[in-house]
Amino acid sequence: MISAQFPQLANYIPNEYLRAFILLMGLIFIFKTIIFITGKILLHLASKTSSDADDKLILSSITPVTFLSILFSLNLAIKEITLSENILTFSNELIITLVAINFAYLLYVFLNNFVIRGIKHLAKKTKSEIDDSLIGILQGAIKVGLFAITLLFILDSWGIEIGPFLAGLGIAGLAVALALQPILGNIFSGIALILDQTFKVGDIIKLDNGLIGEVYKIGLRTTRIKTFDNEMIIVPNSKIADSTIQNSLQPDRSIRVNMEFSVEYGNDPEYIKKIVLEEIEKVKKLVDKNKPMQVLFTGMGASSLDFKCMFWVEEINNKWIAHQEIITRIYRRFYKENIGIPFPQSTVWLREEKNFSSPNPKDKKFDEVKEKYYSNFGKEYIEPEKEEETKKSPNILKKIKEEIDSRKKK
Repeated sequence: MISAQFPQLANYIPNEYLRAFILLMGLIFIFKTIIFITGKILLHLASKTSSDADDKLILSSITPVTFLSILFSLNLAIKEITLSENILTFSNELIITLVAINFAYLLYVFLNNFVIRGIKHLAKKTKSEIDDSLIGILQGAIKVGLFAITLLFILDSWGIEIGPFLAGLGIAGLAVALALQPILGNIFSGIALILDQTFKVGDIIKLDNGLIGEVYKIGLRTTRIKTFDNEMIIVPNSKIADSTIQNSLQPDRSIRVNMEFSVEYGNDPEYIKKIVLEEIEKVKKLVDKNKPMQVLFTGMGASSLDFKCMFWVEEINNKWIAHQEIITRIYRRFYKENIGIPFPQSTVWLREEKNFSSPNPKDKKFDEVKEKYYSNFGKEYIEPEKEEETKKSPNILKKIKEEIDSRKKK
């Protein structure tokens, strides 16, 4: 007890409650004065540094440190009062609980101002955006970890056996994990997408189900994709992780534009290539002249000569602008050069019915097969009466074949 360390205190103030109150107020005043002076000195020193992390840490730490000093003063003041063992034990455990919570908060303030802020500062200097996406996950993990450790410490301080509690948590956690398997699958898929750098916010992607849009937000459970019609599509991360993804902005923002067209027969393929390349080269601002421009003669179709032209644009946003301008230029050039563009067509032949007769079953050329039928696939024609005879005697079939062979020889 404090009175044992300072025996004069009990002589001057015999009332233990008054003595405890005066001791509490005196200690709080002393500690607050020390904290105030120390804080001013530390802030003055921190103002000379280039970073503001130490300033924010000092300002954020003043309140929890003050609360800790009050708890320490309260613990010393209580010992000046004669209390039952149960009340004294309860007060000590309650103070330990408050100290643990306050210390966990103080530790989080330190980690958030130094560790997290330091990681964010380093992440801004890197070109990759994977670290920016993982900072939120790290902050959440620190909160959960501090909460779990503080809870276990408090339970242990109150005399609760945490061994069975941990075992129960394991069983309950397994049941919860099975019940939340789809959600957990989406969360782990989101982490995998971030770590794998499959795409980032702002990328234009296409899924194997045909969905095309701009990545608006990557969350732990879902990814939001904004379509070109300004519609927000929310897709679970597990479905995206199992999909084939086409990212139009990887490896860079340049993209090749492909256009297919046809002209009518009779035109020289090399001349078509020449005039199409001339029209592409006229679009100077949009087309990347440092990359190859090609016009390929791909084939001779049923009613057309087929071509494919390919050129590059430096920025994907200019793809359709360049496409529209160049395809319009090609069409106008074909019209100017009197080059026809074929369309589906069929050739119709007309005949005079008086000079044409359709086949007739009574024609003489069909006489040799009259009254005959094809009894089985893979066998020759057999006359009906002889077919009946073959059923009566197997030797008849041999005679029929010999007769057919002799006819063929004649």
